[in-house]
Parts: sequence; C-alpha cells; structure tokens
Amino acid sequence: MRTLALYLILTLSSVSAFAQASFEEGKHYEIVAEQKTATPTVTEFFSLFCGHCFQFEALVDTVSASLKPGTKFEKSHVSYIPRDNQEVQKAIVKAFVAMNDLGKQKELSRQFFAAIHLKGVKFETEKDVKQIFIANDISESEVTKLFNDKDLIKRAIVMSREWEKKKVTNVPTLVVNGKYKINMASLTSLDQLIALTNHLLEK
Repeated sequence: MRTLALYLILTLSSVSAFAQASFEEGKHYEIVAEQKTATPTVTEFFSLFCGHCFQFEALVDTVSASLKPGTKFEKSHVSYIPRDNQEVQKAIVKAFVAMNDLGKQKELSRQFFAAIHLKGVKFETEKDVKQIFIANDISESEVTKLFNDKDLIKRAIVMSREWEKKKVTNVPTLVVNGKYKINMASLTSLDQLIALTNHLLEK
C-alpha cells in the first residue's frame, strides 16, 4: 500500500488544465507487456479490501471521464488481499466478477467498501462475502448459483492472475493499453495522473 498522503493530494487536486511534464519511462511508468491492447483501455487494479482503493474510488469517475474519447475504463480485482486468507482471496474475486454479471458492480462495490472500511465488517469465509449480495436483495440460491458457476469461476481465475502478469505490487494501480503500468507514487496531483494516462494512451 502507498502512503495516504498521495491520495489526499489527489483528492484535493482540481481538474484544471495541467501543463504536461516530461514523463519518463522507469520513473513515471514502466512497460509490462510487449503488445498493447487493440483498443484504448485503462485498467485499474484494485481490491475492495484496500483502504487507498476505497479513497481512490471517489476519483474514478473523474479520471474515466477525462480520458481520450473511446477509451474503455475497466477494473481488475487482485487476489493477494487479505494476505492470510486464501478462501476469501478467491471469494472476493468471484464476488467482483459476479457483481459485474449482475450489472451491479458500482452498487455492490460501494456496499463492500462501506462494510469493510466504515463498518469494520470482517470477512473470514466465502459465506461472509456472499452476505453482502443477500443483504442487497439477491437471493441466497441465486448467489450460490453464481459462485458455483464454472464459467464465472474460470473468469475469476483469469482475473486473479492478471496482477502478476502486469507486475502489480501495490493497489490502486493503473495500467494503460495493457502495456504501461503507471507508478502512482511518482505523481503529485490528479491532473498529473490524467495527463500521464492520456499521454500513454497516445503511445
């Protein structure tokens, strides 16, 4: 996790025009793949268990709305948090894939973030993770069916491996066009993050 200071700076930053700095490979970003995606794509690697991701969530709409037209903004849930509970590591990624399938990613993500970071709810088992769905009027039988779906499980496994492929070691982290991983700690404002992201989209 990175220091809270960066995200407070980002939160307080205005979205005024930013005089683009000279961004440097190895300092502001690194190359993590040989080929880039066929279409402009920005991927936020994050975890619902990450406090900095919870703070960054308030900025996501601003970032996505400020990107080059036609850019797809997507999220990929990492699988290494909580570090001491493999059952919940797997369950939370399945939960994220499931909420996307239900068309309730934003709504249920907010519920998970609030439960974890505001209410202090502990998730010790997959059953605990399922309770957020049930509390939001999704029947237990439907949740069980989703979590046991073989296709969903396969997609969750693929997602859970993406952070390793992109050499993500801290979250939140943005990866541009599947090729350029932004060093979030090298930036000091939201404007700078947006400018760098758009710069990399043009590469």
